[in-house]
Amino acid sequence: MEMNSVTQSSTEIHRKTADISVGVPAYSRPGELEELLRSIYAQTVLPGEITICEDKSPEREQIRAVVERWRKRFTADGCVINYIENEKNLGFDGNLRRVIGDSHCRWVMLMGNDDAMLPHCIETSAKYLSENSSMAMVSRSFVRFDESADKFLGVSRLSNQNQVYRVGDSQPRMIFRTTGFIAGLIIDRHWAERLATERYDGTLYYQIYLAAEAFCEQGIGYIAEPIVAGRSGNAPLFGASASEGEVHIPGSYSPKGRAKMWASVLRIARDVGAQFHVDLETDIKHDLEVKQSFHIFEMYVGSDRAILKEMRDELAALGLFDHPLPRFLYALNYTLGRRAGFFYYGMRKVLQRK
Repeated sequence: MEMNSVTQSSTEIHRKTADISVGVPAYSRPGELEELLRSIYAQTVLPGEITICEDKSPEREQIRAVVERWRKRFTADGCVINYIENEKNLGFDGNLRRVIGDSHCRWVMLMGNDDAMLPHCIETSAKYLSENSSMAMVSRSFVRFDESADKFLGVSRLSNQNQVYRVGDSQPRMIFRTTGFIAGLIIDRHWAERLATERYDGTLYYQIYLAAEAFCEQGIGYIAEPIVAGRSGNAPLFGASASEGEVHIPGSYSPKGRAKMWASVLRIARDVGAQFHVDLETDIKHDLEVKQSFHIFEMYVGSDRAILKEMRDELAALGLFDHPLPRFLYALNYTLGRRAGFFYYGMRKVLQRK
């Protein structure tokens, strides 16, 4: 059974709403979804719509109950909850595409169902969009949190000022840096619908495809003020769909799964680059090998040495293990085991200053 419960409210609107749909590709984690909805309800300006696409998870009934608990409160303030239950599991990429396509506002702000919004998120975004209406895709800075969004672990910020990253003016690596994390990404729905494709299902990076297109067209906008909070520590749940199950294992990033993700980024860069006659792959590949290797090996702190060797071999097969940094990080993890975590913790404190 498919549910699409879009209804318009006839009650008095108590708060301003923006022409923004919050798009949530939901799979399990009803408790975290409740926290996300609470953070949306606390906004100074509400979105016009919240589109939640439940992807046939084992906790569908609990997710439905969470949505129904919040529906009346949002409706009373003029925000429509558009709740959809997929008949089959679409996987992350397919569900992300559906969230965008089944929304109704011009702009769709993507949110992971375990992330949260900071109080001025919608208001700040609406102001940026009113001043930059030609953008097809907008990124943002964000904070990281563990158990409470009120207690930040650090800030991830690419610039202290609002920016536009576009081909010719910016390095292609900004495609991945701006959109590797989905929470708070804003997409022009009509533009995205014209580009919709199943070609990258199973990559876990459909948003990178859209970002590469935007980078080569209008550019990727960037909001320097942190507007969302990304949760750290939750295990990934990818692997339930037919497009993901071959290499992705729910609960962890296997070396083969992570390598497929990186290979997919490079494939997208090649495809979109060829379309626009520009080399996106070389710079993105360098960034994956150097900067992103920090995040890879941080995730594998304390892993069995056989797993580390497998990760090394997968990276080497992609040509992502020639630079001294990934070699150093591999040796660090291999030698120190869990104690290597102190190094990554210290580096994060430096890299993500508040």
